Amino acid sequence: MATAAAAALHVVWFFCFANSGGDLAAQDAWAEFVGRHPDTAYNLAWYGGMHPVSYSVVSPYVMHVLGVRTTMMIAGTASAGLLALILTRCRGAVRRPLWPALAGVYGLLCNALSGRVTFGLGTLFALGAVAAVFCWPRRWARRRWAKAAVAAPLAGLATAASPVAGLFLGVVAAALFLSRRRPGAYALGLAPVAVVGLSAWLFPFSGTQPMRIGSAGLPFLLGLAVALLVPKTWRTVRTAAAVYALGVFLTWAIDSQVGSNVTRLVMLFGGAVLLAALPYAAPRTRRRYALLLAFAGLTAWITTNSVTDVVRTTPVAAWNRELAPLVDQLGKAGADRGRVEVVPASSHRESSAFPAYVNLARGWNRQADLERNPLFYDDTLTAESYRDWLDRWAVHYVVLPADKPDSGGEAEAALVRGGLPYLSQVWGDENWRLLRVDAPASLVSGPARVVRAGADQLVLEVSAPGRVLVRIPHSPWLGLVDGAGKPVAPPRDANTSGCLSKAAPDAAGDVWTELLAPAPGEYRVSAKYQLPRGTPCPEQPVPFPAP
Repeated sequence: MATAAAAALHVVWFFCFANSGGDLAAQDAWAEFVGRHPDTAYNLAWYGGMHPVSYSVVSPYVMHVLGVRTTMMIAGTASAGLLALILTRCRGAVRRPLWPALAGVYGLLCNALSGRVTFGLGTLFALGAVAAVFCWPRRWARRRWAKAAVAAPLAGLATAASPVAGLFLGVVAAALFLSRRRPGAYALGLAPVAVVGLSAWLFPFSGTQPMRIGSAGLPFLLGLAVALLVPKTWRTVRTAAAVYALGVFLTWAIDSQVGSNVTRLVMLFGGAVLLAALPYAAPRTRRRYALLLAFAGLTAWITTNSVTDVVRTTPVAAWNRELAPLVDQLGKAGADRGRVEVVPASSHRESSAFPAYVNLARGWNRQADLERNPLFYDDTLTAESYRDWLDRWAVHYVVLPADKPDSGGEAEAALVRGGLPYLSQVWGDENWRLLRVDAPASLVSGPARVVRAGADQLVLEVSAPGRVLVRIPHSPWLGLVDGAGKPVAPPRDANTSGCLSKAAPDAAGDVWTELLAPAPGEYRVSAKYQLPRGTPCPEQPVPFPAP
């Protein structure tokens, strides 16, 4: 019944609430990028450059093949079935599994309403791993190696789909370890650590996700409520809840990439656990009333949060119906030779609407935005600092949408709307204003000019041999490719085709990329998946070829 209910509710979500804004916009953008450039390890369309793996290893490819919204429907429905299996197969621990399963269905629906498809896919694999550990058939009890052979790959796949889902598997693994159930702990905990460690090493990313005290308070209290109110015989559940509450506190106290994402575990499964514990509380007791109060508070919280997400992220009709004139103007202006700053809308629809045409100075990744563009959050935005920021990111055009801006764009929208001496409006209608940056900074410095800046590669025309500074944040995956898109081998005896190196940090602390061009001609900077990575210049300089 729970699976059928989840399927029906996700179909309703698909037809009535699955808009193109919010997290769905980001996932649309990533799915489109890997669809167009499946072998490219660095997306130049957002924030100067981002690794797709820093977002998710496998989810963009799955979403491209199945469709973003179809992936959500499948993941949500299958997750409901796995949750029902776990509740019914816990060796009699859950007396009445139907209502807890339906509470889990509601949590999964709220996750869909918030548009978290990547996390939903990771949750599906995570539940599969948990089911392998807790619901293993008794007749195969002696085959522990088989249980680990099923659970560990699913745990790794969950983390590869969504690092947040892998983090929550870590909570379960920690609870099993502290409960001295070591084989299950290793099966669930080792693979996520390996996936996160390998991804961070190969695809470095830095940033922080904000976590305010108001966001941390309720999940912390709910974690404590579960730890204190569920039956004492549920040792693993109680331990997991205590570990989770501690994790919420540490996430609030210490800046990290996790931040407010830590709230998702209790939002999904807190209701199911609280209702599962209800039959164990005697009628008219404080424990029973506390369980009911905690469940009511959780339900009100996730309902309000989901409704707010839908209202806040639904884009105005102009994003779907009136975008063509603006795109046409950007094409006529040659905006693809620099970056374009679209003042972020509350729906963040710009993050998926423009990357097929121009590279954006920003996008939709709060961690990256806080790390690379702090002036929009720390009250240092002025006309002078904004001009410096435009030059820093080689922004040639600014687009000001007419709809409500995101919290990270409110001050910027007010500044641009008020008029700036270095911005000149070149076109506008009732939906958009297109402004040109006077004397914009180029994407390159040195004897070169930009031919085209695309999401997958930057094409340069070099007029003389020498060093060219390229304003793309350095990545070890960056390299040179030929006209057919094939990687150029790094130089050995002589630098005949060019190479890339990490530039020294500039005054702002930015670490850009430097091209060492041996001759005039066209050079293409891209980032193909290959080992060894990129087209690095050797540590010891190699000579240019003899003339």
